[in-house]
Amino acid sequence: MKSFSTHDEQLAILKSRGLAIEDEAAARRVLSRDNYYALIDGYKEPFLERNETKNPYGEELYETGTTFNHILALYQFDRKLRLLVLGELLKFERSIKSKLAYRFSERFPEVDSFLDNANYSSDEIHFHERDRITATLNNLIESHRKRHRVRYPELREFYEKHKNLPLWVLVNFLSLGQITNFYTVIDQDLRTRIAQDFADDAGEHGKLSAAELDEILSIAFPFRNKAAHEEVLYSFRLRSPLELTRLEVQLHQEKGQITRGTTASLIKVLKAVSPADEYEVFTRELLELIRSLEEALPERPYVWIMKSAGFRE
Repeated sequence: MKSFSTHDEQLAILKSRGLAIEDEAAARRVLSRDNYYALIDGYKEPFLERNETKNPYGEELYETGTTFNHILALYQFDRKLRLLVLGELLKFERSIKSKLAYRFSERFPEVDSFLDNANYSSDEIHFHERDRITATLNNLIESHRKRHRVRYPELREFYEKHKNLPLWVLVNFLSLGQITNFYTVIDQDLRTRIAQDFADDAGEHGKLSAAELDEILSIAFPFRNKAAHEEVLYSFRLRSPLELTRLEVQLHQEKGQITRGTTASLIKVLKAVSPADEYEVFTRELLELIRSLEEALPERPYVWIMKSAGFRE
């Protein structure tokens, strides 16, 4: 079992493993703020000595020349990366909610049409997901007709003023996972129209199929959770292979650049669902962030990190 260690003891452990600590007072302040596990256990991997000649027993030793500030630089890079990626994913989430509510309400303009099972796909494979979505929307409505235990006061305020809660209001209170399921269970014509709305936003006369938008949503959901919960992002990789080979060609990407499920895959696939001007700003900020990391680190761990993230050297 792991026993408690003071900050001074933690620094002594790191020094015994070959990590140089140039300013111990500053390092103690970092550990008191960010904690040992989040910083060291989360970001040590690129800096460990893996040369069998230098480390024949495979101990947890750091490469010669590695400093505490190197690990801190990667930690800070990943924090900024999370914020940058999360910002783009929130834009995508807002956009899918807006497009879905608009197109569904355009097709079915009747009040509470989203509670009618007949307005969804009749495919039996979606039976349970459809019922979950309509139940969730109905629960949101019912809970805000009451005056007690109101979860979202803004919904209550809208209901009191208008006496109903339309879909374009309710979607803002659904999670990305719920929206993903909603998109799955609507009819194919609506799915195709919404996918093409994204392609039109992205410009360049591209096309996006409903199945490809399904895949993009399946990528966005786990990465959004990683970013929102402040987990290690740069090296995160989806377990399942992704079928977006046609989109790779359309986006002028080499084979595997999108389908590997890396952080780079996510960043590249966002081009298909983002307005061109916004995506350009996003990637410019990303490149600046990567350059700052390159300047802060020795070459070998930097290359290791870029490969782990899915970027080419």
